[in-house]
Amino acid sequence: MQTRNLRKWLSGVVILLALIAVNAGIWQKEQVLKQGAVMILQLAPVDPRSLMQGDYMALNYAITRSLQEELYQQRQGCNSLPQTPCFPVSGKIIVAVNEHRQVTQARFDSGDPLKPDELRVNYHMNAGTLMVGTNAYFFQEGQGERFARARYGAFRVGDDGTALLTAMLDENGKMIQP
Repeated sequence: MQTRNLRKWLSGVVILLALIAVNAGIWQKEQVLKQGAVMILQLAPVDPRSLMQGDYMALNYAITRSLQEELYQQRQGCNSLPQTPCFPVSGKIIVAVNEHRQVTQARFDSGDPLKPDELRVNYHMNAGTLMVGTNAYFFQEGQGERFARARYGAFRVGDDGTALLTAMLDENGKMIQP
């Protein structure tokens, strides 16, 4: 009888801890959406649809292409030359933004202090592609033509470098409404 009560009690504690962890993650993301710095990334062309998963747009960003090439070349050298440092498959990049909050330059973080027009953003490699934020934007069925006009992704960036996609923008920087 005591074992059964102990199991119920432990199950309740585990469920409570899981709920606390999930809610803490949600709260952190809400804070980034409310208070994070705005960053706008130009999209790079990719396959816009997947019929297997419904309507979504696969995302890639123009600014990450040069970083991806640098990472690839650096990884080739780090395996052959002992004094060449290897960039990790995840880390931080520094992006410079203009007065319209559009990213104009990006480089790997070397630990230097940020300038007023710079943000520190997390990156990770996913299937050989350097990713900042998310690699897909889902929308309601039938909205594909509207979102095909997207040229920019608007993000909010937290102090920890987390980038959350908040909107898709057209060529004029106007938010595309679903």
